[in-house]
Amino acid sequence: MNKIKKTFFVILVFSFVFSLGSYAQERTNVIKANPIGLAFGNFNVTYEKVLNSKSSVLFKGTYAYNLLGTDVSALGLGAGYRYYFTHTKTEVPSGFWVTPQASFEFGSIKDNGNTHSFTAFAIGAEVGYQWAWKNGFTLDLGIGPNYTIMNASDYELETTSGIVPSLTLAIGYAF
Repeated sequence: MNKIKKTFFVILVFSFVFSLGSYAQERTNVIKANPIGLAFGNFNVTYEKVLNSKSSVLFKGTYAYNLLGTDVSALGLGAGYRYYFTHTKTEVPSGFWVTPQASFEFGSIKDNGNTHSFTAFAIGAEVGYQWAWKNGFTLDLGIGPNYTIMNASDYELETTSGIVPSLTLAIGYAF
C-alpha cells in the first residue's frame, strides 16, 4: 500500500509541475496512467502523440506485480492508432475516439512454489472519450474487445485464446 501512495504522489507532483506551463501552447503530447490499476497490482503508463487535427498514436507500457493476489511478474508493450470522431467540434486530444490496438506481454507466475513463464499477444479495438482541460489534466475512458492468445510453459493450459474485455481508465497531463 505504501508503494501505491508513493506512486500516486509522484504522479500528482509531476502533473502539478507541468500545469505551471503556458496554457496558450498547443497540446500535442499526453502522458497518462491508471491509478486504480495500482490497487490490483498493475502499473501502466500511456504516451499519446497527436499527429494532426483528427488522430494520434499511442504507446503503452505495463508492469504487473502481485496481480489480484497472485504472484506475477510481467512486462508488456502496446501500440494503437486513435481517430477522433468529434475533431470538428473539439480540439484533439479531446473528444470521442476509436482505437485499433495491439499488445505483447511476457512474464512469470508463481503458483504453489513453481514458476511458470508465459507470453501473450492481443489485438483489438476500443471506443471511448477523452477530456483534456485547459489546465492540462486529462481523463480518458474507453471499452472494447481484445482477441488474446496466451502461451504458458508447463502450466495447466499451455495455449489458450479468446476474446477478453479491454478497458481504459486513465488520468494524465497534456502538454
